[in-house]
Amino acid sequence: LYREELNLTSPAAPLPLRPEAGWLQFHLGISRDGLYPRSSPAVTRLLRDMQELPTISADYSQDEKALLGACDCSQSE
Repeated sequence: LYREELNLTSPAAPLPLRPEAGWLQFHLGISRDGLYPRSSPAVTRLLRDMQELPTISADYSQDEKALLGACDCSQSE
């Protein structure tokens, strides 16, 4: 069921990971000392990509689901 919800059962080949993708560059720039360096162009690029590229899927975080009562909180990590 989980694989079906994520469309992991699709017969199409998975999309290749693009190392130049804005979201990936943003995540790679995260450090222990701060979320990202102030001089990082990755933030600007990420915001531009979020504005221009289509959104495929979005969901609440586990915390938001718990607050909405839509989470099976008996399973903890």
